Amino acid sequence: MAADRTVNVFFSLDVPSGLLDALADLQTSHQERVEPQQREHIHITLGFVHDADAARLADAAALVSGRTWPAPVVRLTGEVRHGSWQLRKNPSYRYDDELVQKQEQIRLGVEHTPELGEIYAGITEPLGIAEDGFWPHVTLGLAREDLPVGEVKAMDLPSAGEVAPGLNLQQELSVTDFRILVRRELA
Repeated sequence: MAADRTVNVFFSLDVPSGLLDALADLQTSHQERVEPQQREHIHITLGFVHDADAARLADAAALVSGRTWPAPVVRLTGEVRHGSWQLRKNPSYRYDDELVQKQEQIRLGVEHTPELGEIYAGITEPLGIAEDGFWPHVTLGLAREDLPVGEVKAMDLPSAGEVAPGLNLQQELSVTDFRILVRRELA
């Protein structure tokens, strides 16, 4: 990577296979209203490093590969949120608590366990990227049309918990497309 070039990267956990299957089934049952996140790109978002230069990217990669991480059990909380980092760049965009707007991401909350908290702190604190109100989540997909929030919250969300198999550093290629740069299996 050229010294002056930057990329957007983020840390993520792999979604366990049973939960991944259940999420794919949920996407299929709502595909007329939700453009599904591609199965191979479904992940649990942990934290972002915006505009990372080569040195910052190397620091982020070293964090993922440089230690043994705990393996958290992943379970959805039933909480649903929505929004769009991309749409927020448009001055005419207005967030609405009661309406998932077309092209907003539909995000499903993940239970915050001590193991997940340890991973989050171990990654975000050294890089100074911790966010107030940290909310681990899985993106189900993009709204194809405006949807009342109540309809999204009424979806029959999977409830089983499984251990996350891996921790990743990924490069954001687009709103829905990513590339794994570093992967670490979890114990």
